[in-house]
Amino acid sequence: MIAITAPLSLYGFSVAAEESSYPVISGELSIEIEDDWTYRSDDPDAEFNDLYPTVILGTNVAFTETISLNFEATMEPVEDPTGDRAFQDLGGYLNIATINYDGEVISAYAGKFTPNFGIAWDIAPGIFGTNLNEDYELAEMIGVGGGFHFEAAGEHTLTASTFFQDTTFLSNSVGNKRGPVRLSDGGPGNTEDFSSFAVALDGGFENLAGFRYHTGFSSLASGQGGDARQLGYAIGGEYAFLVGEDVTISPMAEFVYFDNYGGIDNDTAKYLTTGVAVNYANWVASTTYQRRDTKAAGVSTDDYVLDVTLGYLFDMGLGVAAAWRDAEEGGVDSEGLGFLVSYAIEF
Repeated sequence: MIAITAPLSLYGFSVAAEESSYPVISGELSIEIEDDWTYRSDDPDAEFNDLYPTVILGTNVAFTETISLNFEATMEPVEDPTGDRAFQDLGGYLNIATINYDGEVISAYAGKFTPNFGIAWDIAPGIFGTNLNEDYELAEMIGVGGGFHFEAAGEHTLTASTFFQDTTFLSNSVGNKRGPVRLSDGGPGNTEDFSSFAVALDGGFENLAGFRYHTGFSSLASGQGGDARQLGYAIGGEYAFLVGEDVTISPMAEFVYFDNYGGIDNDTAKYLTTGVAVNYANWVASTTYQRRDTKAAGVSTDDYVLDVTLGYLFDMGLGVAAAWRDAEEGGVDSEGLGFLVSYAIEF
């Protein structure tokens, strides 16, 4: 991602429709071609080039102003690269499938979705801006949830959901197979019962235009092989403000802490993400710093990723970007370059 953007919604897609007749079908097709080149690494085997697409189709079927079905399907590599790779290991899967009710005050949803916890994995700017914080995206969970929208010196939304990791046939992929996920695979939230939950509060304030905050708490029951409930705490925000008439500066930051990380008693993890994007006309420049500190079985590991990205969005909707990355993961230092071409079609 090359700019700070808000997610389409906290749990799917907006169901607002201007048309008076139903059903109404709308959505977006997003196409990205990315090339990641690690040109220097302490591990020579990690020096390779990875060229791959990411195609996301999001579809909303609105039956009324408040009732809708929402789907999101993704095609991307479903295996990690082990050497030079070009358009290989591609698989397609359905990561969102929900039925939604969206009223002015109350919302509710059920199906397969991403529970609301943390925002850096979604909004951090830069091609490599989500390399570490995407660890705690609660992707592809099955469950139910809802939200309560209220005003108090601004607009705020309190959301809550209960869920478990998808272990159905939908956890597999077509094309290159990635699964399916099994109960025996273990991991936090992989329980096939509603013993995990997340609660979050999001919003902004009338006197601080362009600012949004997020606070979240997650409690994931341990799966097979685990011995403790993983507890997560998140606090973050972003603020977009004008400098003069032409320049928008958008800093963001998030801190996330996990107790009993991975479902293992006394293991911990801390994530810090800070970033800033500067927009001028069709140009956007950004830098993001991510840090991950983990302690497992008494052993501490400190990782970081520093990203610097420059991008340009053409008036016809085509985006191009290039980035430099400096990283240390698992004690291995590396540097890399990234190139991205993107295009989105709304319908």
